[in-house]
Amino acid sequence: MGRPAPDGPRRERLDRALARASDAPLRDGNRLELLRNGPDTYDDWLAAISRAERWVHLDNYIFCDDEIGGKFAKALIRKAEEGVSVRVLYDWFGCLDVRRSFWRRMREAGVDVRVVNPPTLGGPLGAIRRDHRKLLAVDGEYASTGGVCISDGWLVTSPETGLPYRDTAVGICGPAIAEVERAFAGLWSVAGGSLPEAECPDPESIPQTGDEPARVVVQEPRRMRTLRMLELLTVGVEDRLWITDPYFLSMPILSQSLISVARDGVDVRVLVPATNDLPWIGALSRTGYRQFLEAGVRIFEYGGPMIHAKTLVADGWWSKVGSTNLNVASLVANWEIDLVAEDTGFAAQMEELFEEDLSNAREVLLAGSSAHPRVRPDRPIQTSDRDVRRGVVGSGSGGSATVLRVGSTALQKSGYPLETHEQALAAAASGALLGASLLSLRFPRFLAWPLAAAGALYGGLGMLRAARSAISDRSEPPALEGIDDPGS
Repeated sequence: MGRPAPDGPRRERLDRALARASDAPLRDGNRLELLRNGPDTYDDWLAAISRAERWVHLDNYIFCDDEIGGKFAKALIRKAEEGVSVRVLYDWFGCLDVRRSFWRRMREAGVDVRVVNPPTLGGPLGAIRRDHRKLLAVDGEYASTGGVCISDGWLVTSPETGLPYRDTAVGICGPAIAEVERAFAGLWSVAGGSLPEAECPDPESIPQTGDEPARVVVQEPRRMRTLRMLELLTVGVEDRLWITDPYFLSMPILSQSLISVARDGVDVRVLVPATNDLPWIGALSRTGYRQFLEAGVRIFEYGGPMIHAKTLVADGWWSKVGSTNLNVASLVANWEIDLVAEDTGFAAQMEELFEEDLSNAREVLLAGSSAHPRVRPDRPIQTSDRDVRRGVVGSGSGGSATVLRVGSTALQKSGYPLETHEQALAAAASGALLGASLLSLRFPRFLAWPLAAAGALYGGLGMLRAARSAISDRSEPPALEGIDDPGS
């Protein structure tokens, strides 16, 4: 049984601390529905869109031009033709392979479509920021978030094991919807103009529909709200902390927190994919297993085609479902969104789902001599499952993900002892460093010219941005005398 949620003064202090760390107020009176996998999520989303009478707000990192993407496009177009305000955000990189005609067809039908963070000459370093959110909000009456993208890949099932491509989302009814709408409105303005006030509901205007308290953590580049909240959570967790993450390349500060929690006797479990849709990330993740295992963290690898869920449940009352992976990109650089429920009933559902996934996973263990233990899975898994995903799914989108896979497939041998991954990566990194060093000694220009080109590019762009800023400052009208500066 889970530890009951804190109450009284302790609850007030915890709520205040979580609100300050995450900048996310707790909203009471919600009804939450746990959505398991792509098919359930798509059914819920399409049903919500079909009921829309005033507006539909959709933001997704990957929105493919395939069968499931076509269904969503038709549903959105139908609503736009009925006079409903339909607005769509998509990430430039996540949808890199989508043909322009796909977006043009929606725009011509009246859907307002905007792209987030396309490359520009003025800010090259900003290109690493991604709109990694997956959210839907309709009429101020329904919202949803999670890890599910819009792609046929989320419909995949292994023909050998029958296991699905696993992901998790949550449907929301109640005042927390306003926080999801706030997240959409903020990024909509970044992409080019504000939402009408009528499409920005106030939480007080949304009736309570249940008894599940929840907060919506709206992560923005450099804000690190989710990271701050997780750091606070690891300080207070007492019994168990169960994590599912597809791209587990945890930041050092969070890794050390998880290690400290496990050493203190807390049941810390991490569930990751055995066959990752980005094999190089799976291989890098494995190189970090040893430090966690030695501290007592238990690591499991899901045996199906992929597990893409980004979830967490702590002490049987605190749960997270959203888009944030436990890596630097998600925690620091991206636009993300997570729903956090503080409810024992919802947490019980999350724990049940986690245990179900564990029943279809293998555990990774330290085995061998006590002096030199090796990291090994407890059993092999079906390695052909990755083939059913080919050409239909990838967190970097089709062509771009394929490029990332080149040269890394050899590192993803799921049936092999995991120490081979450490050796392969160490050998590859050392070989690359040695080769680059020898080439730079023999051919100094080999290193000098690229560095000079990069310096000239970023230096020139920096000067261009500075000049633009100066021109902009000069063009602003001077402040009127006798009127206080509102920014002071």
